[in-house]
Amino acid sequence: MTDKKTGRKPLGPRSTPIQKRSKARREQILDVAAGLLEKLGSNSLTTIRIAEEVGISVGTLYHYFPNKEAILYAMGQHWLEQMANTLASPERQPGDIDSFVNHFVEQMLKLYRQQKGLLHLVQGMFAIPQLMPLDEQHDDLVINYVANTLPALGIDKPKAECQRIGRSFHEVSHALLLVVVNQSPRRGNSTLAELKLLLRSLLNSHQG
Repeated sequence: MTDKKTGRKPLGPRSTPIQKRSKARREQILDVAAGLLEKLGSNSLTTIRIAEEVGISVGTLYHYFPNKEAILYAMGQHWLEQMANTLASPERQPGDIDSFVNHFVEQMLKLYRQQKGLLHLVQGMFAIPQLMPLDEQHDDLVINYVANTLPALGIDKPKAECQRIGRSFHEVSHALLLVVVNQSPRRGNSTLAELKLLLRSLLNSHQG
């Protein structure tokens, strides 16, 4: 359709390409920051270094993220969103305790391995004030998922007790998954087998 006054075709909305470029740049910044986080750790990670690696000015970087903590927060938030989507998947039917533990551990391990710089990110979620809400969200996400699954596994307990069991399940799995992703394949497989044994033992002790 042409403009009646000018006889020219309208250029159309310009916001969509701009938004796509902005989103792509934001994702690039987060990806580069994750790689640097894995190599340098959170203490040595700076917005100047991130901007240099991305190939933009620090001022341009601040257009997307006001500081390093905001970058780390976005990384942690994305990781938790992936975890929430995985836990909400219809494929995650509880079945029996063995199949539940195996499936949970294998799916979580994929997420832990995919996130570059995860150990430093998790440490930041525990120690950096701006990131601490993410640590609480992570705890609640897994604890509530496990607690709500327990009745389907034959573990009939009051809600508060299910939450307590869920926390034990979460603390053990989270701690050892962080170990596994930083071990050699041989040692990691051994630790993974031990993790599954611990989780099965925990749930079996409460069944019936």
